[in-house]
Amino acid sequence: MAVPRVGMAICFTGRMKKDRYESLKNKIEQVKKKITLQCRKFLKTYPVMKYPIMAFVGVFSIMCSLYLYLVRLFWKLMDIVTHKKKDAAFAFMCVVLGVVAVISIVKIAQIHDAEDKQTQEIETLQEEYTSESGDDNISTDESDTDLADMQTDDLETEPKDDPNAWYHDIGVDFAGLKEQNEDIVGWIYFEDEESISYPLLYSGDDYYLRRNYLKEEETAGSIYIDGNNSPDLDDVHTLIYGHNMRNLSMFGKLKYYKTEDGYFENHKFFQLITEEASYRYEIFAYKDVVTLTGGIYTTWKYVDDDFRDFVENTILAGSYVDLDLEVEDATHIVTLSTCSYDSGVRFTVSAVRVDEHIWK
Repeated sequence: MAVPRVGMAICFTGRMKKDRYESLKNKIEQVKKKITLQCRKFLKTYPVMKYPIMAFVGVFSIMCSLYLYLVRLFWKLMDIVTHKKKDAAFAFMCVVLGVVAVISIVKIAQIHDAEDKQTQEIETLQEEYTSESGDDNISTDESDTDLADMQTDDLETEPKDDPNAWYHDIGVDFAGLKEQNEDIVGWIYFEDEESISYPLLYSGDDYYLRRNYLKEEETAGSIYIDGNNSPDLDDVHTLIYGHNMRNLSMFGKLKYYKTEDGYFENHKFFQLITEEASYRYEIFAYKDVVTLTGGIYTTWKYVDDDFRDFVENTILAGSYVDLDLEVEDATHIVTLSTCSYDSGVRFTVSAVRVDEHIWK
C-alpha cells in the first residue's frame, strides 16, 4: 500500500536516532547556560532588574524543558505509530497535553508581562504628575503672586494654613494630566495605603473598563466614575469602579478589608482630588454583593427619605462592620466597587464625605 507524503515525512521524523536527540538536548543546555551567564553579568550592573530577570530565566528554562519533552514524546509517538498502532492514540494525547502546557505557560507569561507594564505606567504617571504637597493643586500666576506680596497686611488677618493638614498629603498636576487625556477628572488617593493612588476618569459609560488613562486597550483598565454620575462629585451617591488585579494594583487591595484583621481600623480614609477641591472620605461599610445592577449600584442626585432608606437597607445591610450613619442634607457618599474571584460576586466599599478643601 502506498504511503502518503505526509505519512512518509512523519515516519522519517519518527526514526530520529537517539544520539540526534541527545545532541539537540546538549545544544539547548549550552544556550541556557550562556543566557544564564549573561543575565548574571547584567544583574551585577543593574541589580534593580533582579526579579524581572529571574522570572525570565525561570520561564526560559521551563520552555526549554517542555520543548525537549515534546521532542522526545514526538519521537516515541512516531516509533509507536510504526510499530504499535494501538497505543498511538494515547501517545497523541500526551503530545496534545504537552502543547496545552506550553500554551498555558505562554499565556501566564503574557499576563504577568501586561501587569508589569501597567504597574510601570502608573508609577511613571505618579512620579511625573503628583507630589508630596497639595500646594501643587493651587494654580496661581505671577500677577497674583505680586499682588499677594503687596498685601501682606491683609494676609496677616487671614487664618494660617496648616501645612500638616490632610489635603497637603498629595499634590496633583491636573494641567499636565489634561494634556494626556481630557477625561481625567480627578485623582483617588488612600491616605494609609499609598499604593492606591490613581487618576480618576469619566467618559459617561464603561469605556475605561479595559482601557488605560491613555485610551489604550489594557486588561487592568482604569479607575472610573459611573456614567450615570456627575464627574464633579456633586451627587449624593457616586459609584467608582476598578479591577481586582492579582498583583494588587488598581482596587486589588480592597479585599483586605474583609480578609486582614485590623486593616479597616488602619485604613479608614481616602481622598478624591479635583481641580477645584479635595474631598476626604471615611469608610463606614463594606460588603459582598451579588447583584450587578440596581441595589447598591443606584446613583442618587439628592437626599430624600428614599435615599435615607437606601443607605440603611442597602448600603449598611450586610456590611462586614456594624456601624450607623446619620444621613443629613449635605451627605455625600462614594461607593468603590471591584470584582471578586467568586463568580457573580462583587465587593463594595462605601465611604461618607467628612471634610473638603476648596483650592483658591
